Amino acid sequence: MTPCVTKRRQPRFLVYLLVFLAVLVVDQATKAVVRVLAVGESIQVVPGVLWLTHAQNTGASFSMLTGSNILLLWFSLFVLGLLLYWHDQFTTVVEKTCYTLIFAGLVGNLTDRVLFGAVTDFFDLGWWPVFNIADSALVAGVLGLVAYELFRKKRAQQRLKTIGAKR
Repeated sequence: MTPCVTKRRQPRFLVYLLVFLAVLVVDQATKAVVRVLAVGESIQVVPGVLWLTHAQNTGASFSMLTGSNILLLWFSLFVLGLLLYWHDQFTTVVEKTCYTLIFAGLVGNLTDRVLFGAVTDFFDLGWWPVFNIADSALVAGVLGLVAYELFRKKRAQQRLKTIGAKR
């Protein structure tokens, strides 16, 4: 590898590292603030739209698998291991950004599972299950990857049609 390539890659790595750290720090800081509330206690932030409600979730999304904290802890570690193993498969800026969001979300919720035995959730829209910053990062990363792959495949199909039409 030439020094030029190394210098070019290093700032990008730092950007992904900063995104990871920002998500993790904001996630853990907001959860720490919410933990001063009693479990189940709510504070209305935007009338009729958003509340901060302290919830402890020992399950997965939408409280599925409630009480399965240890299983979900090991599953999270397994997924983190897969992401680390496959990290070089993510080559574009979009893929790496989504990967970073997914990784940060997993680490944020895994931190809660290890330290507190449950994930602290707090964003309450009233009509949707209570969630947190790490959940949001996970969802944004997964949806971003899915949308990117669908868009990329659609563009590839359009290129094939264009090439076929030229022949």
